[in-house]
Amino acid sequence: MKSWTVDTENIVSKHFETLTLNIYDTKSQKIQPIRRTDRTIQIYVCGITPYDSAHLGHAFTYLAFDLMIRSMNFIGMKTKYVQNVTDIDDPLFERARKSGINWQQIVNSQLDIYRADMSKLNILPPTEFVGVMENMDLIIKGIGKSIAGKSTYKIDTEFYFKTQKNIQSKLVENFSREDLIVLAKERGCDTERAGKRDPLDPILWKASKADEPSWTESFGTGRPGWHIQCICLANKFALLPLDIQGGGKDLIFPHHAMSEEQSESLGFGELALNYCHVGMVSYQGSKMSKSKGNLVFVHELLNQGISPMIIRLALMLHHWQDDWEYDSDNIEQSTKIYLTLSQNLGTKYMSKADLDIIVNLCLNNLDIPKVISFFLELKPLAHSDDGFAIDSVLQSLLGLKLGSAI
Repeated sequence: MKSWTVDTENIVSKHFETLTLNIYDTKSQKIQPIRRTDRTIQIYVCGITPYDSAHLGHAFTYLAFDLMIRSMNFIGMKTKYVQNVTDIDDPLFERARKSGINWQQIVNSQLDIYRADMSKLNILPPTEFVGVMENMDLIIKGIGKSIAGKSTYKIDTEFYFKTQKNIQSKLVENFSREDLIVLAKERGCDTERAGKRDPLDPILWKASKADEPSWTESFGTGRPGWHIQCICLANKFALLPLDIQGGGKDLIFPHHAMSEEQSESLGFGELALNYCHVGMVSYQGSKMSKSKGNLVFVHELLNQGISPMIIRLALMLHHWQDDWEYDSDNIEQSTKIYLTLSQNLGTKYMSKADLDIIVNLCLNNLDIPKVISFFLELKPLAHSDDGFAIDSVLQSLLGLKLGSAI
């Protein structure tokens, strides 16, 4: 699948070759280091379902992993970044029915907008940008393997994965069973379906409606469930276990917990060493969602004439783990800060001591708000023998281009 391109500087500094990124892991619930070996760091982030383009919640999520990758690249860690596109899913078909537009046309049009938005925001493109549809044979093979392995059961023409306590994900060990059932129902799982052995059992192979794509296999006619898709894609395009499995906080359960359990069952082993879940962005009092109609789209802000660097900076003013609420004041604040940074720091230099502070803030759980605060207080040098140009450091570490927004 076609990705996007960015025009950005990429400094690799030899001054920090002994350091690594320390990041909060949802499973252990602590900040821990990304192991630094000769192995390329493997990152898999769950991408969009393209029934709509990117809203600010999406942008905040993908920016977080952009910044993680920039920090690791800056200190000489090589990364491989896989991002998927769920281009076959219930919300997509529902929009097609309501709009009267073919679902594949919706996918193509929304992906074009998404790619353009990511490029303008200077979000690093994934090494592998992969769609479900283009990898359907692989995913169906994984489903067949799961069915043959006796880890499933059948209701009518559909197959469900049997959840098992001995492989239950530690991502949910602090959740009560009652809470998990409520969450699963809220997030589209058919917890009350007659015949299910456990309300939490996820669907693996589902029947297709008349206007939905379907595949005929030895085990029946239908289409894949959700979690198995990412497992198979991660196993093909990255080396397991992943160093980082990422997405928004709303993917902790059911998606990432269920994916981890199914990965173990399929014999792929441990899915990820670290799980990084990004905070939720709200608007008008609740988390941005299609059902509530409170989405703020990136392309709409761009169409209003707001610079992509202003939008990027507005997102970076919030810590990647924090939930926060968007309003127009965010853009106003970001514009003022951007002007200050451009006027005070453009074409100037910084000392090695200042760079050390900035890099360590990035590597300490990606504390970008503190980095920006430090830059606002920084006393720049007119020239420097060390050659640490502030413009270049801002581009490499933060993806921020000074002087291009106003």
